[in-house]
Amino acid sequence: MTISVTPRESVLPRLHPKNDVQCAVRKSDLRADAIIQSIAFYATEEDWQGLWNLADSLKREVSVLFDEQGLIWVDVGSTGRVALSPPAGSRIPFQLWIHTHPWDAYWSITDKETLSIATGILEKALVLGHDHLVQAVHLDEKLTGGNGSRLAMDGPLMHWTAETAMSYISLREACSIA
Repeated sequence: MTISVTPRESVLPRLHPKNDVQCAVRKSDLRADAIIQSIAFYATEEDWQGLWNLADSLKREVSVLFDEQGLIWVDVGSTGRVALSPPAGSRIPFQLWIHTHPWDAYWSITDKETLSIATGILEKALVLGHDHLVQAVHLDEKLTGGNGSRLAMDGPLMHWTAETAMSYISLREACSIA
């Protein structure tokens, strides 16, 4: 498998007509504006189910990265992995990194390695599954007894929360109450 390390430019979010997206998916045109811009749109709208559904229709994992300015970068990977291309023109700290898994949302070994590397330059990360997500938030303070669950007890992952999976429905209900 060849991993692209070609720097990518930011993407303007735009929801394309469903037929245009489906046509690009059928053609496996993974960098088509209809796909990339629609993924960015779903991410900006926090439509996690829509984003996961589009990634699932591609039969690939996707990654979305928001920088300090709110600019967006999108990568499309393989069935089980998505490599992040260098985000040309981005500014740290990155606000949010989102990526999809083929079915269940969890912090894989590769995901944890990425969070370890991104400690200090990334604020929040999400993994999207078919009907749920998991979230980790970077915290600067050191781990102490009553601070809640972390991805690890020491090293860089001790700065990342390990939050319980939440369904998209529960998340929408919680947001509508707030």
